[in-house]
Amino acid sequence: MTKYRWHKDENGNNTKVHIDDAIATFDGFQGYQGNAPTNEEEYNNLVAFHESGTIWKDNIAPTWEQVEAKQTELTDQANTEKTNKVSAYRKMEMTDDEINAIDPTLLA
Repeated sequence: MTKYRWHKDENGNNTKVHIDDAIATFDGFQGYQGNAPTNEEEYNNLVAFHESGTIWKDNIAPTWEQVEAKQTELTDQANTEKTNKVSAYRKMEMTDDEINAIDPTLLA
């Protein structure tokens, strides 16, 4: 199962894959410093992590809409993987305690 960091809601429930994991999937990403962007303005104002002064190789960056779409895609993929894994454990008649012993994030 692919491991992603998650945004959590006020109750501590995973809601969606972290935006940084979505950003990092795009070709040419070199890194930025500071907090993760939460909107288009913050995304457009990211500061490069290193001396090159650029976040994207050849300065070809995806749009904020593309980043959000990738975040949704990764979230859906991670949720499907989680569901499939739990289903497989259930077919093996594993208890919640046994599943949690293998991976405590699956039933969270």
